[in-house]
Amino acid sequence: MAATLAATVLTLQPAPVSAEAGRQPESKPAGPSPQTTQESDGHSVTPAQRARMAAEEPLVQAALRIRAAAQTAKASGFAGVALRTGTVTVYWKGTVPPDIRKAIDQESAKVPVAVQKAAYSAEELARAADELTRKMRVLSDRSVVSVGYPVTGTGITATVAGAKTPPALADVKVSVKVVRVPETAASTGRQRTPSIPGSERNKAARPADSGSRTTGTTAVGGWPIPSRQDDATPAWGGAHVINANATGGNNGWKTRVEGTGEVVYVDNKYHCTSGFPVQLNGTTEEAMVGALSCGGPHRTFVDPSGDVVNIPTNGIAVDPFSGISMTVPKGGAEPFIYDGDGWSQTGWQIAGWEAPVAGQSVCVAGAETGNFCDATIGDEVGTQTALISNSQGDSNETRNMTNVHTHVHNGPVWPNRRAYRLADGTPCNGFEFLRDVDEQGCLAVPLGRGDIGAPLYTVPATGTQTGVIIKGILVHQHDGDGQNPNSYHMVGVDKIRATYIVSPLTSANDQP
Repeated sequence: MAATLAATVLTLQPAPVSAEAGRQPESKPAGPSPQTTQESDGHSVTPAQRARMAAEEPLVQAALRIRAAAQTAKASGFAGVALRTGTVTVYWKGTVPPDIRKAIDQESAKVPVAVQKAAYSAEELARAADELTRKMRVLSDRSVVSVGYPVTGTGITATVAGAKTPPALADVKVSVKVVRVPETAASTGRQRTPSIPGSERNKAARPADSGSRTTGTTAVGGWPIPSRQDDATPAWGGAHVINANATGGNNGWKTRVEGTGEVVYVDNKYHCTSGFPVQLNGTTEEAMVGALSCGGPHRTFVDPSGDVVNIPTNGIAVDPFSGISMTVPKGGAEPFIYDGDGWSQTGWQIAGWEAPVAGQSVCVAGAETGNFCDATIGDEVGTQTALISNSQGDSNETRNMTNVHTHVHNGPVWPNRRAYRLADGTPCNGFEFLRDVDEQGCLAVPLGRGDIGAPLYTVPATGTQTGVIIKGILVHQHDGDGQNPNSYHMVGVDKIRATYIVSPLTSANDQP
């Protein structure tokens, strides 16, 4: 269904939380093929990963109900809840009140539940973190680049640029852990973005044979049509988009130089991932949720071929602190996200969404490096505030982010390294973690800068047909060279729907 323009307002709306049987969309010659068979070629999640996600789903539902009960009751001692090796663990300061103990007992009849003591409640930590960020804002002190606190209730963590300790940290009333990053890494934001030398510079050529995967050395293109690099109409989530109005690049895509084999950046443009589809304002009007750092709804986005993929509009109001924006895709959207590598023509159907839970296994559907299913929701769920560089060279203060840890399990697909495709179709590998790139110039981290905006999701069932559950979108990479390159940040769908009137676009409500 074609999208129309609509303004958003601040409100909270309920949303489905469980998967439903997948539905094949009507045949559309221009569209990719949705994934309907388990672990087929090009499918990112392994049988072990999928089984783990399915096993976690009852724990997740129990954790969400306990968290909702504590938040509804405004219970002052609640610190958080997490999945810990097959157990739902509730962190609480002081004595658990009778009504919450009853809710915990009800869930413990279904799944294992444990209660552990917390030093501070979530309310105390939120108040301390908010006060710290407020003081830093008033002082125009940007040396604290992020603040957050975990569900364990142990205190707050402040990431500080440079060697000096801001005086405001001494006034914090709870335990504070200081993590330092080099001042240059935090203050400069983006790195310099070189381009391909010679006649191929900044060139995006559509291939003559739309079904081929060419391996030409410097020509950009050769991807299948449609695919992440040349999205379907109606649009899918997880596609490659480029902000045509950006004032600088973000090192979002690479290619190989002919003759030398050197891996270099394709251009100095701002590359991102398209996010996931929603319906606006409780209507059938369709949009894509994306990372605000990639650009707002009034910006023009193109695909790598140069085709405009959205309808720029000033009619969608954006909360500058949310980290989230909306775009209106040309031709509307479909309830699917891409799967597989950056060249994929397959995808997952979307069944709904639910809030993130600490310790939960998730996949990331990034346009640059493809889908990655070795990621876990960290302990800072919806509690991170950070300064994030945007496409105009500035930085926004983004609140309510969730930490995401990427890692590698020994398994049948990527024991220590994995292959992904460059812009010209040639392969690269990752997972050295010594620096951002390896000796060839290939990414040595799981997710690239062009993956920002990627949907995070779970596969909550092991059947041959199932929809995936969206958990949120990727909005931020690690804070600097001194930070763990496995650490990223997302904004959960609970925070998104608390800011915008949106509902999930699924097979159940999609319009023909």
